[in-house]
Amino acid sequence: MVNREKVLRMTGMASYESKEGRKDKAVAGYFQGDYIGLQMIISFLVITAAFAAVAGAYVCFHFEELMSNIYTMDLVEMGTRVLRWYLAALVLYLAVTYAVYAYRYRRARKRLDDLLDALEHLDDAEETI
Repeated sequence: MVNREKVLRMTGMASYESKEGRKDKAVAGYFQGDYIGLQMIISFLVITAAFAAVAGAYVCFHFEELMSNIYTMDLVEMGTRVLRWYLAALVLYLAVTYAVYAYRYRRARKRLDDLLDALEHLDDAEETI
């Protein structure tokens, strides 16, 4: 006969595998350091592009002001200030990226470990009629 407990467990596992399981298996295909490192490289590229876009937009909107004051500005001080803002944004964004993806990796590994435990204990369910 059909064991109701086994059917419920198998249904839950199949539901997990078709939804979150695909993402978790992709995450688990990496070592933790490799996964987080890849995400941090992607975040570095994203924050650099975003900062360049914001700087470009600022230059476009203030072009006349910048051109009229270009000879009287302290360009080294302005460059240093822009670099400090970029580094602050970069460090903050990378720290958040590290925390988020370390958490996601641990959570995915735990769910996959739980799935493997459930598969191992599936045969332990008692046969009922």
